[in-house]
Amino acid sequence: MVMRLERQKAALRDRVRHHQNVVRSLEQIILSERETDMNAKQSTFNIEEKTIEPTLVASVRMTGRYDECGRGFSRIGRALGRHVCGKPLCLYYDGEYKEDDADFEPCMPVRQAKQVEGISIRELSGGRCVSLIYQGPYGESGHHKAYQRIFEHVKQRGYRILLPSREVFLKGPGMVFRGNPKKYLTEIQVMVETAEATC
Repeated sequence: MVMRLERQKAALRDRVRHHQNVVRSLEQIILSERETDMNAKQSTFNIEEKTIEPTLVASVRMTGRYDECGRGFSRIGRALGRHVCGKPLCLYYDGEYKEDDADFEPCMPVRQAKQVEGISIRELSGGRCVSLIYQGPYGESGHHKAYQRIFEHVKQRGYRILLPSREVFLKGPGMVFRGNPKKYLTEIQVMVETAEATC
């Protein structure tokens, strides 16, 4: 009888520990969502110039339609989920919009370089970028207009565009809930070389 009670007590402790870990994970997600919402409210969706630090990322290089990048994120998440430590982003290697044969690379920041077959782990270089936070569904006219605003800014300043450009998905569809596409937040980052850097 005592042994059975001891086993039940141990099982309950394991369940409590599991639920505590779930609560901690949910608290981190809630905190991250609150920070994203606050940043969006403070931002007037203006163009910003800033310097990005190098980041260790796990990535999958792909060719196809832009809406297929979710497969890459899923693959990275399944293989390295507990090592992921930031917002997902996608690199775009083409200098122009492509319908079916786009060259892109879904990435997720990771804490350590754990090698997994079919997934590249590397340091994504930092540098100067021109960025803009776009709110709304992916691939719609507002999304394209956000890019136009950035390219106009780059041209006016006489900067040279460096590929790949990046999109950081601050708020978008989750693993479980799709969310409201009108509330998706994407930071578009176009890497640039300034006139001073080329001197």
